Amino acid sequence: MMKFRLLLFVMMFTGVVTNAQEGVKFEDLTFKEALAKAKAENKLVFMDCYTSWCGPCKKMLNTVFVQKEAGDFFNPRFVNIKYDMEKGEGIELAKQFNVKSFPTFFIIRPDGSIQHKVGGAGSLNSFLGWVERGLHEETSLDFLNKQYEKGTMNKRQLLDYYWVLLCAGEKEKSKVVLEVLKGKLDDHDRLQADYWFLTEGQPYGSSGFNFVTTHYSEFKRNVGEEKIHDYLLKNFHKVLDNEFERKGGADKKAMKNLFNQISKEWSSMDWVPDARLQNKLKLLGACVAEDSKQIVSCLEFGLDKRLVPKWNYDLWVMLSTLDFVNVKEEKVDSKRILALKTRIQGYFANSPSILKRLDPYFEKFN
Repeated sequence: MMKFRLLLFVMMFTGVVTNAQEGVKFEDLTFKEALAKAKAENKLVFMDCYTSWCGPCKKMLNTVFVQKEAGDFFNPRFVNIKYDMEKGEGIELAKQFNVKSFPTFFIIRPDGSIQHKVGGAGSLNSFLGWVERGLHEETSLDFLNKQYEKGTMNKRQLLDYYWVLLCAGEKEKSKVVLEVLKGKLDDHDRLQADYWFLTEGQPYGSSGFNFVTTHYSEFKRNVGEEKIHDYLLKNFHKVLDNEFERKGGADKKAMKNLFNQISKEWSSMDWVPDARLQNKLKLLGACVAEDSKQIVSCLEFGLDKRLVPKWNYDLWVMLSTLDFVNVKEEKVDSKRILALKTRIQGYFANSPSILKRLDPYFEKFN
């Protein structure tokens, strides 16, 4: 048994050592020595700027740089060095290169000038992609900085520059460049997949959202049906949820206008929402019409736990529509409504806090 444990330990230790040897080889050099070695070997310098307390820095060192694929990429191309920016030579280097966030990585020429910069942690594949941009002059940060200053960048270059700045941690400058880019785009550009990021965060009712509904077919073809479908679902759910949560303070005229507007949008796009969203719109129509029986039917369908992801949130949104149920109507079956409460109590039998929250919604039906 002892021999087996010893053999296992040796195998594990050997694996760790081998893995480290296969990864990125960071050399114990001063910055000047690294530049000199890079010049002699016709390489660039890759510098990792970290701190001892930085979690993402440790993640890069312990999970990304130790991989063989990382070693295969970095070791032939760079003299690799790393410095704690709060100790020794790192303190002066932090000032020299204006390092304000961690981790920050630089690609540096043998003459000491910066060719490229990458900020933050990431997976190996994404990180290698951003570093590789720095190896090619036309996509490196230094080249793009100079081109931007000349004021001659086209849309494609501005787009590349924006992403490089963002990846470098230059957020304020990236915002400026993005505004310049937006000013050059026409409707045809905005329909392309490369520019979808400009639209995907825009909410229901915004000019961007309306642009999607107006050009649904083109977006579906260029960006992909799944992405556009998810975008529409997210925004329609959100606007309907917000309307329901207004409860008794809701403006019936506004609710009716929203119901008609959404119905029109779905029809014009020839888009088929999922059953959950269809039920929510139907529920909104029932609230507008003050059709208590229909409201209860929609709740029975919508509060099926098997139907709804993130169901706990939908629970409170949908129960808020009980405010629109008139308990004095002859059509209202209080027992049917209280059966909903019983069903929900079964879902959350082990959650006293949720069970307690249910009572106010059903009080008037007891």
